[in-house]
Amino acid sequence: MKTVVRLILITVTILFIACENKDEVSFTSLIGAWTYTTPDKKIKVEFDIVGGDTELLAIKNQKIFVEGKEGKAEVQTDAIAETTFGFIRINANDVDLVRPYDIKFTNLKASEDFSVIEVEEATYTFPWSKSNALTDIEIVRR
Repeated sequence: MKTVVRLILITVTILFIACENKDEVSFTSLIGAWTYTTPDKKIKVEFDIVGGDTELLAIKNQKIFVEGKEGKAEVQTDAIAETTFGFIRINANDVDLVRPYDIKFTNLKASEDFSVIEVEEATYTFPWSKSNALTDIEIVRR
């Protein structure tokens, strides 16, 4: 019985130590992979923010999903800085999606820990030709 109790205590101690030494993921910039899905789940976008010491931040590898169907996408940006963007617009440029669906995020700002991008407002098109507005949303890392 004492051996079983000792083994349990040793196991719990090892697990506790392992959890204490586990490094938390922390970010130091906007560089990384990001995603956002509209509340109605009709439009989803994914993109990477790239850059570094010698180059400006930029959006690459953008994708758009309309009702779950992935399509090629183009991106437009304005006023990219280290922690803020004037706007990001991702629009479908894919014949398989039939229409040029899009989403535009305006007045974006990185959170202090760079874990989310806070967006003042956004508009997206769905169904085709209907514009929908959103406020106070967050783009998250994927």
